[in-house]
Amino acid sequence: MKNLTLIALLFITTLSACKKDKAEKNTDRIEGKWKVESATYIEYENDKEVDRKEQSLPNQICDFRADGTASVNLQGEDVEVKWTATESVLQLDTERDVKLDLKIKSLSKTNLYLVYDSGVEVDNSITYKETIEFQMRKID
Repeated sequence: MKNLTLIALLFITTLSACKKDKAEKNTDRIEGKWKVESATYIEYENDKEVDRKEQSLPNQICDFRADGTASVNLQGEDVEVKWTATESVLQLDTERDVKLDLKIKSLSKTNLYLVYDSGVEVDNSITYKETIEFQMRKID
């Protein structure tokens, strides 16, 4: 019985000592050039969608570099930003101390789907909210 316990203990120790494969982080997958395929602007009133406008953005490129800097197009202007990514959020930090948190809805090696939520405003008991959804495709 002691031998069986020792063998089981040795087996468990061996398994726990094995290196696990390093999971690819979102920062690794986001790094590179992305073409913004489209941006969809959605307006909500009391959590109900009231307007949706999709816009094609064929010339918009975002370049996320390994050093944590990026060139992105914000409001029609190319801007240098710092970027970080977690499992669920891509954060852009401009030189003007403006931070944008974009929710990562999905991310693969070739596609990135981000959502920017402008927050909630209440006026005359009506709750207003706007979001922008970005569909992006990796080109580099």
